Amino acid sequence: MMLDEPNPRERVDGRAEPAARPRPSRPAESVMPIQAVPMPDREVPIELARTPDMVHAWLDGELSLSAVRGPEWARHVEFWSQVDQDVEERRQIHAPAGLVERIMAALPEASPRLVTPWWGRRVTMNPVAMAILSAGLVALGAAIGATLRR
Repeated sequence: MMLDEPNPRERVDGRAEPAARPRPSRPAESVMPIQAVPMPDREVPIELARTPDMVHAWLDGELSLSAVRGPEWARHVEFWSQVDQDVEERRQIHAPAGLVERIMAALPEASPRLVTPWWGRRVTMNPVAMAILSAGLVALGAAIGATLRR
C-alpha cells in the first residue's frame, strides 16, 4: 500500500522531523564563473526577450519570410527558424514500444490515502504569522462589534 505524504517534514507516526540542516558552503575556488557555465538549450537568451512586431506577424503567417529578412530582424528570424526546426525533429520522435504498459504497471493498484486525516494533523506556524493572524482576528472582532453597536 502506498501512502501519499503531502507534508514531507511530518513522519508516518505523526511526529514532526527536525528542520533540514543548512548545507555547508563551498570554497570560493570551486564555484565556476558565470561565463563558464554552459547555457541550457531551453533557455531564451536575454537579448531576444522582446521580439519585434514584424517577426510576430511572420510567425502568425501574416507576412512572408522575405518581408522580415532585414538586418535588424535577422537574429530573431534565425532563432525562431531554429526553434521550428527543433520542434519538427521532436515531432518525429515516438515513445518506445511498451512504454505506456510499463507506466501503467508501475502505478499502484489502490489510490494513495493520507496517513492521518487533515483535522488530526499538527499545525505549525511561525511567531510572525501567529501575530498577524491574532491582529487580524482582533480587528475583525472590533469591526463586527462596531457594526453591531449601531
